[in-house]
Amino acid sequence: MRSMPTLFAAVLIAAVASPAVAGWKLMPAKQPVAVDSLKVTPENDWNQSSARPGKQGRTWTRDGFELNAIEFFAAIPSGQPIYRERDKKRNPMPKFDSGLLLPELADFFEKSFRAQNQLSDYTLIESSPATLNGAKGLRVRYRYTLPNDELTRLGEARLAVVKGKLYVANFYAPKLHYFDSHLPEANNIMDTLKF
Repeated sequence: MRSMPTLFAAVLIAAVASPAVAGWKLMPAKQPVAVDSLKVTPENDWNQSSARPGKQGRTWTRDGFELNAIEFFAAIPSGQPIYRERDKKRNPMPKFDSGLLLPELADFFEKSFRAQNQLSDYTLIESSPATLNGAKGLRVRYRYTLPNDELTRLGEARLAVVKGKLYVANFYAPKLHYFDSHLPEANNIMDTLKF
């Protein structure tokens, strides 16, 4: 019977001493927040995941990634992908080329997002000129469904090439309620983005 309290104490110590697998950091409302080499000012609190979608990327969510997310990618150099390489042999990530013209960025983003999420269903809804921190860029609106999931999701991304490096802000959420309700705030966050 003496071993039971000892075992309980050992389990308790191990649980307290174990680091968390994934962490979260609060991105407070109405305060400029550093996101790697970017600064943004959210209207409401968001949560930043410690898991990175790519070497130069960060992801935020308000209600969980299944319901809404905004990704930021800063200063991606030529020859690097937006997202982390998942399956180099069967589904390689496209590499950014600083010589891409603005209209070609939509195709590059589509190929990258498809590879990241293993999508077969992706539709470009609209592509139009936009700005990101005053730099000429591209706004891309798209629709997609995840594999083995019938829920339609929408996304809107802004992309710009500045001094040969790619900057991306990408918001996505289910079409049902979450996209329309959070898009104005996501656009305001993109409007506040500073390099």
